[in-house]
Amino acid sequence: MLNRVLRVMLARELGRSIDDEIYEQARDQLFAAGQIGRVRGQGGQIFLAKSELGRPQEKPDTRSARTEAELMAPLGRYLRGAFVRELDIPDHGASLIKDTSRLGPPLARWARPDFILVTAMRFRFMPGAQLDVYSFELKAEHGATDLAVYEALAQTRFTHFGYLVWHLPETSKAEARLPEITAQCSQHGVGLIRIHDPDSDEAFETLLDPVRKATPPAEVDGFLEQRLDEHERMTLLRALDGDRP
Repeated sequence: MLNRVLRVMLARELGRSIDDEIYEQARDQLFAAGQIGRVRGQGGQIFLAKSELGRPQEKPDTRSARTEAELMAPLGRYLRGAFVRELDIPDHGASLIKDTSRLGPPLARWARPDFILVTAMRFRFMPGAQLDVYSFELKAEHGATDLAVYEALAQTRFTHFGYLVWHLPETSKAEARLPEITAQCSQHGVGLIRIHDPDSDEAFETLLDPVRKATPPAEVDGFLEQRLDEHERMTLLRALDGDRP
């Protein structure tokens, strides 16, 4: 990573600028301890040392990069299983997960989350019902950028909770972007789920929980009307009315 890039990331993380002398002292101490290596040249770069010699140990990457299309099925499986269980929806409530990557207005920018999750319930003793809509924007290994965060955020125009889901294996060079993506998600109240291994639900890690957005009911209503079929709408309505689906 370029020194100037790392300094910007550190400044964002700490919320203040980094003095040149302090940065250089910290860099030199880490290098002397064998925790980082250095690449000299224009701007200078440093890398995380993986071996006692202070040089990264290269591991052959035998896996092929997964495309977003290939990651859709594993994400759907995770949402229908482990993710829904963590929400602890009561027996008299209802939930549904739907692939909406091809649903919605074709020209509407960022109005097609890859998945939505809708939960509906009526409280037994307190008056009122609750409907929550979650949107999930999926990105492959090298697809997570600042723009991806804004895409996940934009989808909360129609939902209450927005997530960015990123396939980021442990050995990926894209991991260098993780601190910046995490900071961006935190700033905008977007949730962040990291997929270490799409073949195992235990390898899905929630790094950030989203902040609930005060999305206007009319926006949510219109969004669901366009994307749910009649059976799905009736399932949610029965749960909101207090009847078992």
